[in-house]
Amino acid sequence: MGILERSDGVRVRGLSLLREFLPFVMPGRNESAVFFEQKLRVDGTLAYLSKRLERGLPRVSFFHVILAAVARVLAERSELHRFVVGRRLYQRREIELSFAVKKSMADEAAMTTVKVRFPPAVSLNDVPALVDTSIGEGRGREMTTSEKEMKVVGSLPRFLVRVVMWAQRVLDYWGLLPASMIRNDPLYASAFLANLGSIGVDAPFHHLYEYGTVPIFVAIGRVQDEPVVTREGTLAPGRMVMLRYTFDERIADGYYCARSLELFQRYIEEPELLENPPE
Repeated sequence: MGILERSDGVRVRGLSLLREFLPFVMPGRNESAVFFEQKLRVDGTLAYLSKRLERGLPRVSFFHVILAAVARVLAERSELHRFVVGRRLYQRREIELSFAVKKSMADEAAMTTVKVRFPPAVSLNDVPALVDTSIGEGRGREMTTSEKEMKVVGSLPRFLVRVVMWAQRVLDYWGLLPASMIRNDPLYASAFLANLGSIGVDAPFHHLYEYGTVPIFVAIGRVQDEPVVTREGTLAPGRMVMLRYTFDERIADGYYCARSLELFQRYIEEPELLENPPE
């Protein structure tokens, strides 16, 4: 790949003047960040997960449903599947989702990150095998590729680490970073997710990373009981979850992102739609 091409994306052309100019007005991701929260009722989703076993389908978790829904939305809403590097907007070539994994559920346990590549025709039934394999590798005794690279760089004197990171950013800016350095790096991904509900924590608003190309961060809180208003205007108990998002607004406008979140909500509330591959 050369200056005009990247291994992980294709430059988007024919943009409006405003969209073309935004990366020069807001060079960094965090100064381009837009924050949004979405509270979803998941009574039906949780009931669906229980009924799957009765139907003889592969067991899936709530997090698997979220991953499948994010991957489906990115496949169907292509303008959301973009990133900015070198003041240019690129269409991402592959759907890749990253998330953090603790080696074990203990305070002193190390944290690592994994990246999962989702085929375009992925269905919910395919997700457990894809994800659980990566989680197993992340929690294994062997270091992941990303950890090995960090160990090598981290063993250098501090001034050399700064030189290496500077060189990485320059190469990335000009599209000259080798594909081998991008492919296994969790911060070169379509989105980064933090499943904090799995440890009983509410979802925070999270920053974006200036390193890499991740333009979307999704924080998932714990499922909890809350009173909800029914169609008849009465209160009833409901199972609710809060998701908080951070978007790089240079990739798509607010209206497009809002419509994409509506589609995401539909997939979470009707997960059976994810059982079949997308058209």
